[in-house]
Amino acid sequence: MQIEDKDFANILLIQKVENNFTSEQLSKQIEDQEMIEQVLTMVEGLKVEEIDNEELIKILESQDNYYMFDFYEGEDTNILRGDYGFHVLEDGTMLFNVDLLSVTNPLVTVETHKELLEAMKEMLEINF
Repeated sequence: MQIEDKDFANILLIQKVENNFTSEQLSKQIEDQEMIEQVLTMVEGLKVEEIDNEELIKILESQDNYYMFDFYEGEDTNILRGDYGFHVLEDGTMLFNVDLLSVTNPLVTVETHKELLEAMKEMLEINF
Protein backbone atom coordinates (compact mmCIF):
# COMPACT_ATOMS: atom_id res chain seq x y z
CA MET A 1 0.00 0.00 0.00
CA GLN A 2 1.38 3.41 -0.97
CA ILE A 3 0.35 6.84 0.29
CA GLU A 4 1.79 9.40 -2.12
CA ASP A 5 0.75 12.64 -0.43
CA LYS A 6 1.50 12.47 3.30
CA ASP A 7 1.19 16.19 4.00
CA PHE A 8 -2.47 16.58 2.99
CA ALA A 9 -3.73 16.54 6.60
CA ASN A 10 -3.10 19.03 9.37
CA ILE A 11 -5.18 17.28 12.04
CA LEU A 12 -5.17 13.66 13.19
CA LEU A 13 -8.01 12.66 15.48
CA ILE A 14 -7.56 9.35 17.31
CA GLN A 15 -10.55 7.81 19.06
CA LYS A 16 -10.91 4.56 20.90
CA VAL A 17 -14.24 2.81 20.67
CA GLU A 18 -15.02 0.72 23.76
CA ASN A 19 -18.17 -1.39 23.82
CA ASN A 20 -19.30 0.46 20.67
CA PHE A 21 -19.04 3.83 22.46
CA THR A 22 -16.47 6.63 22.43
CA SER A 23 -16.07 9.80 24.48
CA GLU A 24 -13.85 12.85 24.99
CA GLN A 25 -11.70 10.81 27.40
CA LEU A 26 -11.10 8.27 24.64
CA SER A 27 -9.96 10.75 22.00
CA LYS A 28 -6.92 12.85 21.25
CA GLN A 29 -6.26 15.44 18.57
CA ILE A 30 -2.77 15.75 17.05
CA GLU A 31 -1.79 18.84 15.06
CA ASP A 32 1.95 18.16 14.79
CA GLN A 33 2.63 17.76 11.05
CA GLU A 34 5.68 15.55 11.58
CA MET A 35 3.75 13.14 13.81
CA ILE A 36 0.85 12.97 11.35
CA GLU A 37 3.19 12.16 8.46
CA GLN A 38 5.02 9.60 10.62
CA VAL A 39 1.77 7.72 11.31
CA LEU A 40 1.05 7.59 7.58
CA THR A 41 4.59 6.37 6.94
CA MET A 42 4.17 3.62 9.56
CA VAL A 43 1.21 2.09 7.73
CA GLU A 44 2.69 2.49 4.28
CA GLY A 45 3.93 -0.70 2.73
CA LEU A 46 1.61 -3.03 4.64
CA LYS A 47 0.25 -5.94 2.62
CA VAL A 48 -3.48 -5.43 2.11
CA GLU A 49 -6.36 -6.92 0.18
CA GLU A 50 -9.60 -5.37 -1.01
CA ILE A 51 -12.87 -6.12 0.72
CA ASP A 52 -16.32 -4.70 0.03
CA ASN A 53 -18.09 -2.13 2.20
CA GLU A 54 -20.47 -4.72 3.63
CA GLU A 55 -17.57 -6.86 4.81
CA LEU A 56 -15.92 -3.80 6.37
CA ILE A 57 -19.11 -2.99 8.28
CA LYS A 58 -19.50 -6.63 9.35
CA ILE A 59 -15.93 -6.71 10.70
CA LEU A 60 -16.42 -3.48 12.67
CA GLU A 61 -19.80 -4.58 14.02
CA SER A 62 -18.21 -7.78 15.33
CA GLN A 63 -15.70 -5.76 17.39
CA ASP A 64 -16.46 -4.12 20.74
CA ASN A 65 -13.19 -2.21 20.96
CA TYR A 66 -11.03 -0.61 18.26
CA TYR A 67 -9.17 2.57 17.40
CA MET A 68 -10.11 5.09 14.70
CA PHE A 69 -7.46 7.29 13.12
CA ASP A 70 -9.05 10.11 11.10
CA PHE A 71 -7.00 12.62 9.14
CA TYR A 72 -8.48 16.06 8.39
CA GLU A 73 -7.46 18.81 6.02
CA GLY A 74 -8.53 22.23 7.28
CA GLU A 75 -10.05 23.26 10.59
CA ASP A 76 -13.28 21.30 10.82
CA THR A 77 -13.16 17.98 12.69
CA ASN A 78 -16.91 18.10 13.31
CA ILE A 79 -17.70 16.65 9.91
CA LEU A 80 -18.80 13.02 9.90
CA ARG A 81 -15.41 11.64 8.92
CA GLY A 82 -12.00 12.79 7.91
CA ASP A 83 -10.50 13.09 4.47
CA TYR A 84 -8.75 9.79 5.11
CA GLY A 85 -8.76 7.28 7.92
CA PHE A 86 -8.23 3.80 9.17
CA HIS A 87 -9.40 1.54 11.98
CA VAL A 88 -7.14 -0.68 14.05
CA LEU A 89 -8.73 -3.67 15.77
CA GLU A 90 -7.42 -4.98 19.09
CA ASP A 91 -5.69 -7.90 17.35
CA GLY A 92 -3.77 -5.47 15.11
CA THR A 93 -5.86 -5.90 11.96
CA MET A 94 -6.05 -2.59 10.07
CA LEU A 95 -8.93 -1.46 7.86
CA PHE A 96 -8.43 1.46 5.46
CA ASN A 97 -10.96 3.65 3.71
CA VAL A 98 -10.22 4.43 0.11
CA ASP A 99 -10.47 8.19 -0.43
CA LEU A 100 -6.74 8.80 -0.51
CA LEU A 101 -5.61 5.57 -2.10
CA SER A 102 -7.56 5.74 -5.38
CA VAL A 103 -8.88 2.19 -5.07
CA THR A 104 -12.57 1.42 -5.17
CA ASN A 105 -13.01 -0.82 -2.14
CA PRO A 106 -11.85 -0.67 1.48
CA LEU A 107 -8.61 -2.46 2.29
CA VAL A 108 -7.75 -4.84 5.14
CA THR A 109 -4.29 -5.95 6.18
CA VAL A 110 -3.42 -9.53 5.33
CA GLU A 111 -1.59 -9.95 8.66
CA THR A 112 -2.16 -8.44 12.11
CA HIS A 113 0.12 -5.64 13.32
CA LYS A 114 -0.44 -5.33 17.06
CA GLU A 115 3.13 -4.07 17.55
CA LEU A 116 2.44 -1.24 15.06
CA LEU A 117 -0.59 -0.11 17.07
CA GLU A 118 1.52 -0.10 20.24
CA ALA A 119 4.28 1.87 18.49
CA MET A 120 1.76 4.47 17.27
CA LYS A 121 0.18 4.79 20.71
CA GLU A 122 3.61 5.28 22.28
CA MET A 123 4.74 7.87 19.71
CA LEU A 124 1.48 9.83 19.99
CA GLU A 125 1.39 9.46 23.81
CA ILE A 126 -2.00 7.75 23.79
CA ASN A 127 -2.82 6.04 27.07
CA PHE A 128 -6.36 4.86 26.39
